[in-house]
Amino acid sequence: MKLKPAEIDRFIKQPPDTVRAALIYGPDLGLVRERGGKLLRALTDTPDDPFSVADLEESVLKGDPARLADEAGAVAMFGGRRVVRVRDAGEAAAKALKSYLEQPGDGFVILEAGDLTPRSALRKLVESAKDAACLPCYADTAESLEKLAAGMLRDAGLDADHPVILGLVEQLGADRQLSRNEIEKLILYKNGESPVTLDDIAASVGGADARGVDDAIDSAAGGDMQKLDVSFAKLVESGVAPERMIRALTMHLERLHLVLGRVERGGRLDEILRSLRPPLHFSRQPAMRRQCAVWSRRRLDGALAMLADAEAQCRGAGPLSEAIVARAMMSIARAAAAGRRS
Repeated sequence: MKLKPAEIDRFIKQPPDTVRAALIYGPDLGLVRERGGKLLRALTDTPDDPFSVADLEESVLKGDPARLADEAGAVAMFGGRRVVRVRDAGEAAAKALKSYLEQPGDGFVILEAGDLTPRSALRKLVESAKDAACLPCYADTAESLEKLAAGMLRDAGLDADHPVILGLVEQLGADRQLSRNEIEKLILYKNGESPVTLDDIAASVGGADARGVDDAIDSAAGGDMQKLDVSFAKLVESGVAPERMIRALTMHLERLHLVLGRVERGGRLDEILRSLRPPLHFSRQPAMRRQCAVWSRRRLDGALAMLADAEAQCRGAGPLSEAIVARAMMSIARAAAAGRRS
């Protein structure tokens, strides 16, 4: 069965006894890992105990599909449900999971995977099973980031007005774990002192890395290939993940697409830029105005499709992902430069 977004948190807090497996998948790998960890802690009081929890690699299941059922069927030494966690699960896990679900048992299997298409054998198996659940993890939206930021600040005992929350969201990205890390930096910076202000966010969140990513994005979307080359090299040198860069550029082009749509419907560009939520920092508004002059929504559709393909190629590419992202961002810059000349 496939859970609806509104059902996922409730399921993770109290997984039903009738469910024996959960497939947590999607493009937001940070959220996949976060939900996998929460579900594990809901199922067992001893998540670090190897007699209660077994961690398996998919490569093991390829050679021995029965291993999954064997591990799940083992008796937990301190009672409770035996849990098997399969990280980076792929299509090879489908055969092992099918064999496991065909046998009775009290164990629980957590499978964590990347983005799976509707044609995925693993996804189809779980969606059609009555005793298994699919938990899709899509990239955070502005609304979900607001909820995350407000909740974490509230749990830390910190007050923040809504405009401040929006200012914080502007500094976050599509990966849940990276967003959590940035919010935790803000919490540590405040050290329990309320309220949180925009100056606090500027002083503690993102820092040079965030500004560097913004520079690279604006260079690509604005067609400045020389500046992009320099910005990209600095980001790589400072350890910024290539996947973070391509997701940030995707989100920016999606926002640019939204702005152009509102302009086509008769809106005034300056008013549209000021009304964006999460807000666009005033320092980046001139760059966005220039980008609106060189892009059309049709050309952005093509650019976004190309970025989606490049991000898919990055999964499992390891060190090659840097070259894939560099080529994709440079292609965007060349398209923008061509738009300037036309």
